[in-house]
Amino acid sequence: MHTILIVDDDPEDKFLLQIAFKENQIANPLVFLSDGLELIQYLEQSQDADLPLYIMLDLNMPRMNGREALMKLKSDTSWSAIPLLIYTTSANISEICECYRLGANCYLIKPSDYEELIRLVAQNHAFWSQAAVLCEELTVTSK
Repeated sequence: MHTILIVDDDPEDKFLLQIAFKENQIANPLVFLSDGLELIQYLEQSQDADLPLYIMLDLNMPRMNGREALMKLKSDTSWSAIPLLIYTTSANISEICECYRLGANCYLIKPSDYEELIRLVAQNHAFWSQAAVLCEELTVTSK
C-alpha cells in the first residue's frame, strides 16, 4: 500500500490531517515532512516502487518552500508523475494559477472548519486512490 506524503511545517495542521485521515478510515501510511528539502531527501532515498500515492504540499515553509519543491519534483522524470496536491491557506488567484503553471495537479485551500477538512480529505483521497488513472497503473497494466 502506497504512502501519502504530507509536507507542512505547521504541527497543528499535521495533527488535524492525521486525525482526518484516521476518521475517514484511510489505511495508507502517512509520512509527515516539514519542508520541501525534507521531501526531496525522502524521495531520493525511496525506491521507484515506494513512491507515494500522492503528496499534499504546503506552500509557505522554511528552507525549501512549496513552489520550489513543486518545480524540483516536476522537473525530475523520476517524480514528475506523482500527483501533487497543493494544500495551503492562500486563496490568491495569481498564486493558484502559478502553482498550476508549475505542474500542480490540484490546489486545495485549507478549510477553517474541521468537518469541512474531513470531507476534503475523503473526497480527494477517493479521487486520487480510486477514480484517477495514474501513470503507474498504466505502466503495470500495459506489461
